[in-house]
Amino acid sequence: MIILFANQKGGVGKSTLAVLFANYLSLVQNKEVVIFDMDNQRSIYNKVQAAQVLENKPLYEVEAAEMEQFSTINEIVREKEGLITILDVAGNIENDSLIPIFKGIDLIICPFAYDEFSVGATIDFSEVVRTLNEKANIVFVPNRIKTNVKYETLESVNKVLLNFGAVTRPLPERIDFQRITTFETPPSIIQAVSPVFDLIFNEFIHKYTGSWKEKV
Repeated sequence: MIILFANQKGGVGKSTLAVLFANYLSLVQNKEVVIFDMDNQRSIYNKVQAAQVLENKPLYEVEAAEMEQFSTINEIVREKEGLITILDVAGNIENDSLIPIFKGIDLIICPFAYDEFSVGATIDFSEVVRTLNEKANIVFVPNRIKTNVKYETLESVNKVLLNFGAVTRPLPERIDFQRITTFETPPSIIQAVSPVFDLIFNEFIHKYTGSWKEKV
């Protein structure tokens, strides 16, 4: 299965969420995971390289890759039953290199915020993705939400996004989310993200991977 973390709007925490989700799949669901960092900033890959310590074994592999390599990557990972592949990309919908990726993935996880610019970019992004791939599931994750702020547009935004996919409960803004690594996730963070990640896994991943498990 290939999962894409992306949004046209930057600063919504997609790279951090990609690592959190990969850790959750590995630690909680005992899944084999690989991340391909295709973002220009290489934030995930660089974090892994900087944090490498001989005593610590990563939970999964993280590879730097170009978006143009997707077709080759797609062929390789599809041969490995049960492998969950996560792609982290810059979501610039004007980049033609994204077209094969949008067409070839199974699930898109799209973090966003309830502000005017994030919502507008998220809707534009979703319209392009849905045009290119009618079959892929899209899951919108309200991310970095301040618990003491009332978001007056929440219901109306969710209603629009439901035309494209599913909307999860919000993930709060937490400083400790920025401290996670590909080596571990503290239990307190796992507890914070599990309600959202459990839903995504049970509704959009478990059913997909169940077919290969029955063949083993």
